[in-house]
Amino acid sequence: MNFGEPRDIGNMRGITPAVKYLLIINIAIYLIDGWFGEVIRPFLNGQTLRDVFALQADWMDRLSFGQLFTYMFVHSPKISHILMNMLSLFFIGPTVERTLGSYRFFILYYLSGILGGLGWSLLAQDGQSCVGASGAVMGILGAFAALYPNAKVVLLFFPFFPIKVWKLVLAFALFEFFQTFIHPVFGGIASAAHLMGGIAGFAYAFSLKHPHVIQKLKNKLLTRGTSNPKASRSTAKNETLSKDEIDHILDKIGKQGMGALTPRERDLLKKATR
Repeated sequence: MNFGEPRDIGNMRGITPAVKYLLIINIAIYLIDGWFGEVIRPFLNGQTLRDVFALQADWMDRLSFGQLFTYMFVHSPKISHILMNMLSLFFIGPTVERTLGSYRFFILYYLSGILGGLGWSLLAQDGQSCVGASGAVMGILGAFAALYPNAKVVLLFFPFFPIKVWKLVLAFALFEFFQTFIHPVFGGIASAAHLMGGIAGFAYAFSLKHPHVIQKLKNKLLTRGTSNPKASRSTAKNETLSKDEIDHILDKIGKQGMGALTPRERDLLKKATR
């Protein structure tokens, strides 16, 4: 992974494979549903693609898990809905994909979209439905902030006032948080999906960029339940390492790095190298 300065933002020459695939499939489904919706409706029991793919509030009761995936590929008939999502994907997505790689970028996109859908469904009322890639796109924006917090972007409506990404994302997050707990749906926008998608994207990218921080946190959580840490360290010092244990620790370092070792394994390794 490359965490250097972002480049080729908004440049057609810089478009990446995963972003291109997602743009094509989202736009294609939108056009098919708009142009041929009435033609294919009889084959879908009188429903449109949007009706079939949308995430319904009662998806859990019907065990329609597939809707958590499909809803992010359909949009409302208003062109502004898909236009804003696809423009955001086009401008920000390639930079994030070049940093993480296409495989991790797909994970980021789907993870953010699915968790965004889950967040929306927790607050949705019976009869409501959710469509659009907004949760996934907010995940990409959150990931961009985690990877390049100090990068400056220019907003379409304020072209002369560049703003740091972390400030922009924080403003979005506060707005979505406010809207989520005041009214889950504001002007047809599922704020809970945006908020959860953004948090998921930020957390995923942050964990990839700072694995040592995540490992330290995991180690603290694992050792929190010990009754006497000093006694545990003392016990570790008195232990003798067998050849198999040494091989296991060295193999773990080779595959996962020093950050993957538990406090006990670190103490034993120090003792063995004295």
